[in-house]
Amino acid sequence: MRKFTTSIAAVSALILFQSAATAATGTVPFAGIVTATCVLTVGTPGVMSASTDFASLSSVNAGGASGTVSALSTGTAFKVSAIAPTSFTASPAGGGASVSFNALYKGSGATSIGPTPGATTTTLNSGLTNLSVDLSATKSVGTFDAGAYAAEVIVRCE
Repeated sequence: MRKFTTSIAAVSALILFQSAATAATGTVPFAGIVTATCVLTVGTPGVMSASTDFASLSSVNAGGASGTVSALSTGTAFKVSAIAPTSFTASPAGGGASVSFNALYKGSGATSIGPTPGATTTTLNSGLTNLSVDLSATKSVGTFDAGAYAAEVIVRCE
C-alpha cells in the first residue's frame, strides 16, 4: 500500500510540474491619445434685473445673477470669449428698441481671469476653468417696459 501512495504522490508532482512548465505569459500593450479639446458646460442661467431708473437690465444689478459655464481644456491653445447678443430673444412689443448689450466674464480654477469684456479672448490653461458670465442691456432712449425679457450670451472656446 505504501508503494501505491508513493506512486500517486510522484504522479501528482509530475502533473503539477508539467502544468507549471507549460504555462505561458503574454504582454498586452495599451496606448491612448488625448486630443486637444475644449468642452463647455453651461451650469446655471443668468438673471437680469432692472436698475432703479429702469434704464438697464443687468445681471450685476441688485437681484440679478451671473450665468455659469465650465470650460474644460486639454491643451493650452484654446481661447475663451463671451459674445453679447445684438437683440433680445424675447421682449414685450417695442422693448428691444434703442438697446445696447454688453457681456463680461471672469474665471477661476485652471485659469484665473479678472473681469474681462466679453469680446476679448483669454487663453485657457489646461484643466477646468469656472466662468462667471454677466450681461447688461441698456436703453439709450426711455425705460424698459413691464414684461419678460430674455437674451443669450454665446460663450466660445476656440
